Amino acid sequence: MSMNSQKRKACDPDSYSDSVWKQTKGNVVSKLKYSEPFGFFLSAVDSNPLTHSEDLTLSFPELLDKSLGDLKESLHINFMVELGWLLAQYYITNQRGKTVYLLYEHCDEDLNTLKTMNKIPNLRFTQVKPQNVFGHHHTKMSMFLYSDGSIRIVVMTANLREEDWTNLTQGIWVSPKFPQLHSTDKHNGESTTGFKNDILRYLQSYKVELLENWIQRIKKTDFSSAKVFFISSIPGKHFEPLWGQTYLRNILKTHAHIPSGSPSDWPIISQCSSIGSLGANEKDWLTSEFIFNLSSSTQNCKTDNNIPFNLIYPTVNNVLNSWDGPMGGFCLPYSDKVHQKQVWLKNYMCKWVSHSRNRTKAVPHIKSYCRISPCCSEMSWFLLTSANLSKAAWGRETKSDRSNYFMSHEVGILFLPQFLVGCDTFSINQTQNGTIPSFPIPFDLPLTPYSKSDQPWRADIVS
Repeated sequence: MSMNSQKRKACDPDSYSDSVWKQTKGNVVSKLKYSEPFGFFLSAVDSNPLTHSEDLTLSFPELLDKSLGDLKESLHINFMVELGWLLAQYYITNQRGKTVYLLYEHCDEDLNTLKTMNKIPNLRFTQVKPQNVFGHHHTKMSMFLYSDGSIRIVVMTANLREEDWTNLTQGIWVSPKFPQLHSTDKHNGESTTGFKNDILRYLQSYKVELLENWIQRIKKTDFSSAKVFFISSIPGKHFEPLWGQTYLRNILKTHAHIPSGSPSDWPIISQCSSIGSLGANEKDWLTSEFIFNLSSSTQNCKTDNNIPFNLIYPTVNNVLNSWDGPMGGFCLPYSDKVHQKQVWLKNYMCKWVSHSRNRTKAVPHIKSYCRISPCCSEMSWFLLTSANLSKAAWGRETKSDRSNYFMSHEVGILFLPQFLVGCDTFSINQTQNGTIPSFPIPFDLPLTPYSKSDQPWRADIVS
């Protein structure tokens, strides 16, 4: 749907033609119930009607559906915002006038000017300016406060702009409603995954007035039903392993099981929409830090250096054959200049293939990481995140003082099987014991490696 078309629809909520919400309007809560225990969805693809009626497809208006609760206020923490599109979502779902808090890096409108003109009385906003030229406020997370005091949290990979929700593949995690904390709760509303403490630490790191009310609300909220881990990064130098890949490593070392075969046989899969400068060879950072940390598990005290690794990144043909053709590559900013300095990376690359989810032609803006069994039937863990494969997002060790240095804000959700399904691993593509659902991974297995002629899509190359 074009922007002009959406603006016309926004003037008349009854005529809005979001193909997904049209089918679920007033009953989105049932879709969330069906998605349990994972709460993991992919965004709808406008050009592929097959995705519109899928149980695990979600559109943005569905997040505002009244069946999810009597919405009072919203908080959106994101990278890029298209203000007209965002406000239109509230208009067409009959949520117009609700207070919206916005923490962002880029917006297509001058919000300060609009505020001076009193054009956006229900919008509260703060711009986050990166501390480093290579860093970004890349987090994509929303929170919804309801009239009963409960809070729902959504972590996604999409920016708040129309083209991110049109013909791309995005990942979305939707939490249950977290109720207000009961005064007799001895655990202060904390979950077995430490979710409450981790999200509070992240929000408090901003040190901005805009978030103060939300921080106080979260302190008074019961998160004991959270069955996932909150993994985040914030800019700066950090000595404690509380962020990015070092925090992920500690969780995996404590909880990630490799129940069969050797841990060195279970590959790690990285799937992203951009790639940073990783070094002259894989030992500079990829294997020495990133794979080393992500290969941690309860089975090994000393990480094997030969863990198989695969990187799913769209080829030139993936993009040219996508729904939007070459324009579909707008969300893949990997540059040829960087690629030519790390052509060794192509040895790890695999094509984007998602026939099972009807999204092979929907360019992936989703970012995910996981570890699977050699036979592709089990999965040790899965991470949905805003973090691309880069040092800026995941951190790098500073050799002089052994600290970890980050340049970007990132947020992700880690799924571990024992917390969600009570098993050592997730099943892939089949139901365990007839009752435990398989994990809905966004791409096809086994993976399809690049051929000799395949090349990764680069933003500065015209094919």
